[in-house]
Amino acid sequence: MNTSLPHRTLRRLAVTGVLVATLAACTTSAPTYRLLDRLQFNFRWSAEHGINLTSDASIIARAYMESAFISYRTDPTGNPWPTPNKFSYPGYEHASPERGSSNMRLDGMSMALYEPADTRTVGTFYAQLLELTSDTNPQTWHATMCVWVDGLDVKSDHPGDDPFGDRYRPFVNVGSGDNFTGTGRTVRLTMQPPSTGRPTRNSAGEGPARYPSNDVFGDWKVTDAKMTDSGTDFPGEPNLCADRPDNPVPTALRARDSRKSSDTPAPTLDPYPGWPASKT
Repeated sequence: MNTSLPHRTLRRLAVTGVLVATLAACTTSAPTYRLLDRLQFNFRWSAEHGINLTSDASIIARAYMESAFISYRTDPTGNPWPTPNKFSYPGYEHASPERGSSNMRLDGMSMALYEPADTRTVGTFYAQLLELTSDTNPQTWHATMCVWVDGLDVKSDHPGDDPFGDRYRPFVNVGSGDNFTGTGRTVRLTMQPPSTGRPTRNSAGEGPARYPSNDVFGDWKVTDAKMTDSGTDFPGEPNLCADRPDNPVPTALRARDSRKSSDTPAPTLDPYPGWPASKT
């Protein structure tokens, strides 16, 4: 700073500098996203031995799957595609495959279209990363994972509009009927990392928060996404997640009858590995 300036000018510049710095700090640290209050469940991940859930590619795979499910749950039209909307994670729309380039459908993992307005979702969404591999020229990552919704319940905030009244009931979970074996679903993602010279990660990918408050996708792209249900295997793409011996869902919660309600909700476990806490 030029110390030859008058004292009042120096003081005014100093105050202005503090104000600008304070505003800049507020702008960069303020979260840009908040999960809907009615989505009260947590995502809990595990991985096969040797897979790091907080590697760059793992973080993108986790963020995509979580936001895809949230996008599906918050689509009032019942659209089975995990189409980006205002409730999606920041960056999800930019990272998602273009419409028509993916055959990932989430129908059967609850039917939000048939639920009363403002239905709450509680419990735990279990997911397991089975495989993470990469190709070169161009560099591409492939993630294979299992997902389970058996540990989730729903409850209406308007009991008069729900035949189950003020009680919890399991998700409508296709895969638990007599024509299917198991309830796990296999998800396969193809991901393209940023070009050379661009940051490869925007987040530590772990922490106490239930969801990321800012964009963790950056310049990553998910170029393809597929989901395989029990009983609907595609040639060469079998469902790897039906009847797995390492199924993380508690036995009592598996394949429950969605027509039976309860006063006690499925337990909501802490998120794992979670996301960094907001700085605000």
